[in-house]
Amino acid sequence: MNKRNLTALLLLMSFLAISLVISRPSTALAATSSLAWGSRGPAVVEVQKTLNNRGYWCGAADGIFGPKTYAAVVRFQQDNGIQAIGVVGPQTRKALGLSSAITPTPVSRGSRILTMVATGYCPCNKCNYPYGGQPSYLGYPLRRGIVAVDPKVIPMGSQLHIEGYGSGLAADQGNAIKGNRIDLFFPTHQEALNWGIRTVRVTVY
Repeated sequence: MNKRNLTALLLLMSFLAISLVISRPSTALAATSSLAWGSRGPAVVEVQKTLNNRGYWCGAADGIFGPKTYAAVVRFQQDNGIQAIGVVGPQTRKALGLSSAITPTPVSRGSRILTMVATGYCPCNKCNYPYGGQPSYLGYPLRRGIVAVDPKVIPMGSQLHIEGYGSGLAADQGNAIKGNRIDLFFPTHQEALNWGIRTVRVTVY
């Protein structure tokens, strides 16, 4: 092999090595990723199957982190001395015997951003009349992150990000929530009043 060919080969190998480093998923990102209410994908299926096999029944392993999965995670965490917050992070994955690394599910390129009028509600009878004490439309317990939407605008079950509020799940409906309106759940009536009425940007995934 002459000197020119050797130089070309070395350059090609260097280029391939750099390409592999750039294209390799970040280990730090994967290791710090967590699964929580509203998460979806193969990583959720893996957790659901493991919980079911260990006797923490969370229903069918459908890849959707909903109320059954949340309740199973909390029970598992309580039994294993882990802070019972219902979030599957590295400590919970290790206790389940799973790798600490989670490959995040890519966000769909079909996500859209809407400008909407957002109000707040809480579990009290005044905010939920005549459905006080009942779960959301999709059956999820009322908690922060549950959002009432018009299903003609935002499909039920959609994952959301609401400006000034954070992550949410389109899991509830309301008689007054029509068109570009959403209603955000808050734990207390005062928090809902403090939110008031705002025009916000909502990302629908």
